[in-house]
Amino acid sequence: MSDAMVLRQQDTFAVPLPHQDYSLRLLQYAAEQALLDMPVLTALRDGLHQAAAARAAQYTAGRSTTVTRRQAEAFYASVLTQLDAALLTLKSDAAALEALRSQSLTDLLEQGAIMTIQAYELAKEQFRRAYQLTKPVQTSFFHALLSDFERFCTKYDARFNAKDTKVVFSYPLLGGRAITENGAIGVCSYYTSLRIEGEFLKCFDTEEICAMMQRYANRFLTSPDMIAENIAELVLRHWAVHLLCDVLGFAVTVSPEMIETVQAEYSTIPAEHLAERLQQKASENLGSTHLSIMQYLTAALPAFAAVMQERLAQKRLEGWLAPLISDAEYG
Repeated sequence: MSDAMVLRQQDTFAVPLPHQDYSLRLLQYAAEQALLDMPVLTALRDGLHQAAAARAAQYTAGRSTTVTRRQAEAFYASVLTQLDAALLTLKSDAAALEALRSQSLTDLLEQGAIMTIQAYELAKEQFRRAYQLTKPVQTSFFHALLSDFERFCTKYDARFNAKDTKVVFSYPLLGGRAITENGAIGVCSYYTSLRIEGEFLKCFDTEEICAMMQRYANRFLTSPDMIAENIAELVLRHWAVHLLCDVLGFAVTVSPEMIETVQAEYSTIPAEHLAERLQQKASENLGSTHLSIMQYLTAALPAFAAVMQERLAQKRLEGWLAPLISDAEYG
């Protein structure tokens, strides 16, 4: 590859491509920007069609030369989903493009098939761990994930319908994190997120979390089981008040005075500075023993801080929380 092409790719991929339908997006973008020679693009497209046709032949066991349009689309999507699995592990659009240029498509698809099975097995482990970690503070919205998990375990077809995982990402993740990867890779990312959130919750006293959830539910005339918010995020809201008040440790019980202090001191601070402050204080508390939790929080804090700052600016922080006051005041 020429130096000019390398520089062009670096400029072209200054903004990373979305991970949803990654291989298809990468190929389309490479064609639009002339990042791959036409013979290479043609060979890749022909190879993908041949791989999908091979899936169809395997599906019918050679008994038929035709499949329904829906089946054909599922086979082609399966091929692309497995190619996604191989390319996304390279962690770079430029590296993924170079893999398409220099590596055998057959090899990439075989790598993707192995990674898909590995992600499928790991996803199951991650969900089981997440379920156990969050069990004491689960809501009905989290418990509803069991039906999707059962379908994923029993009905997911990595070869012939790899994109259809049977899993809907219905329970929101902390900070509004979105899972965009297709197939088992996406499910593994989702269940891993739930597991890390469960580990975050285990840093706090379960009884204190349950008491906070009860106060929060009382505010909205419901029960803790029916809280629609992500519980890890609800805990983070209250812990953030402690962090901004320079209170060490892991606690979620906040007083009206603490809320007033944060409201007065941070209402005009930019969201990015608020995120930096929260990251600094959270890191001091989590230390080196909770690196995966800290990495997860670091990714979530910009979005979290933006919402918090908006509430601070509008003097509405208290409505985001469940302060320790008499339940009679929620009537």
